[in-house]
Amino acid sequence: MDSSILYALLVLLAIIIAYLLGRVNSRKNADIPQDMIDLYRKVDNLPVRILQTIQGSINPQKGKVAELLTYAELRYDYDRIIPLGHPVDFIGIKNNERIDFIEVKSGESFVLTDEEKHIKSLITQGQVSFRLIKITESEINQFMSARSK
Repeated sequence: MDSSILYALLVLLAIIIAYLLGRVNSRKNADIPQDMIDLYRKVDNLPVRILQTIQGSINPQKGKVAELLTYAELRYDYDRIIPLGHPVDFIGIKNNERIDFIEVKSGESFVLTDEEKHIKSLITQGQVSFRLIKITESEINQFMSARSK
């Protein structure tokens, strides 16, 4: 299959997912699980050839779609989701409760990379801190004037 057709199919799939996520967002939280099931069913009902082409030709994109679907679900578990992408996919903040580092894995193998394992180890050992960096307005002005020269 031509790569431009494959790209068009991927864009179409992304548009459909974005539309469905928009509809999910406009409904009550109680409706979310059923809507996600509907979304999975709609994706599952795509013609087999399209699904095979998307899955077989664009393995890195599968991970991105999985992250997109996960983001849609996580938005209701946290007050704020911060997408990072690398080395951890998201940071989830639930005010007054917790902060979670979130890694999404898709496919058959759910193995963390060495860097992800190291980050997980630092977190479980409590080697996480809050760092405040203060910059004065004069430092900002100095930087801006140096940039404009």
